[in-house]
Amino acid sequence: METKVEETKSQPVFALVDVNNFYVSCERVFNPKLEGVAMVVLSNNDGCAVARSAETKTLGVKMGESWHKLKDLAKQHGILAYLSNYTLYGDISQRAVDVLKTFCPSIEVYSVDESFLQIESVPKLYPSATEMGQQIRERMRQWLGLPVCVGIGPTKTLAKLANRMAKKMSQFNGVCDFHAIPRAERV
Repeated sequence: METKVEETKSQPVFALVDVNNFYVSCERVFNPKLEGVAMVVLSNNDGCAVARSAETKTLGVKMGESWHKLKDLAKQHGILAYLSNYTLYGDISQRAVDVLKTFCPSIEVYSVDESFLQIESVPKLYPSATEMGQQIRERMRQWLGLPVCVGIGPTKTLAKLANRMAKKMSQFNGVCDFHAIPRAERV
């Protein structure tokens, strides 16, 4: 007698990989002396900050702030300004996607610095989704010199929230799995 095996479909699991301060990080790849330096990347048309280093963010510089309004602050704190190089950023973005494809074939490029990976079938290769996220962080840093954070969740929205938590809350060490947070502690 033949028994019928019922296929169980696994629930989706998304990982959002986001390069931290993407344009700034790209500039630092090609000029490592900029690591730890307060800097902004300016738009080419109006000279507004389109990317800020963490060091610059702590000084209160807002996204879109005009460089001419920042001159005194820049002089006081040694903030450097770079004009954006979108050809370079596009090339590095493609390289980042290529690295992510080594982890998972199911990838959706969301923006120049963010990609969603659908990973429910991949964790069999890793002890946990968090471990996979840590390996993604390590490989992106090692192969491309890019710092990334990884948020993991059952939907793209929750993966995005988890990514934000991974960036803002040091206890996650750059990787936050929404599934692993006790329900009572979820934001």
